[in-house]
Amino acid sequence: MAADENRIRLKIDLKTRTIELDAPPADFEGAIQKAKELADMLHLGEMPATPAEDAPLPIPDPDANRPENRQPGPKPREGVRASSAKTSSTLRAGRLGSFAPVRDLLTDEQHKEIYAFVQKKAPIEQEDQVLVAVYKGEKLLNRQGFSYNEIYTLLWRAGVDPLPKAIDVVIQRLMREQRLDKGATGFFTKFLGQSRVEKELPVSTNQAK
Repeated sequence: MAADENRIRLKIDLKTRTIELDAPPADFEGAIQKAKELADMLHLGEMPATPAEDAPLPIPDPDANRPENRQPGPKPREGVRASSAKTSSTLRAGRLGSFAPVRDLLTDEQHKEIYAFVQKKAPIEQEDQVLVAVYKGEKLLNRQGFSYNEIYTLLWRAGVDPLPKAIDVVIQRLMREQRLDKGATGFFTKFLGQSRVEKELPVSTNQAK
């Protein structure tokens, strides 16, 4: 508020929400009342504060993003990671969890033949079980090359129980032994595999010893 001998001035600044009076000293009390009414009418008390134009902008803290200063976020749930790892392993091609039987692969008559053949050859080791099933499947269907699902189906129809849980591992061993190979249409028996089925199975008592 500024005043001289003769007047009291009134100045209203909406930006800074200030009122300055300019009135004769005799009318000072009335000017105060008028200023108060004007302030109520303009709702100066409810107006949000306006930052000064020359107010300095906040300076970002260069250390805020350092690892030691970051706020820790929520930790991933252990159960979710374990479940994902289990799912990816179980559904891997050639594993029991990914097996889908090919139900129209064999006719009823072919089903009976492969079952009887595998019972006769009596393979005990998983490598022999796969070898016998693929060998007989080639004979029954007159074809060369079977997928994982088809080999599982041949084993299933042949009555192999339990089925191998990791047929891909079994097949890899047979391929290293040169008894199976892989072509454009899938896995097929090689000469050594055919010889094993025809001449060495079932394992005789002397061979078992």
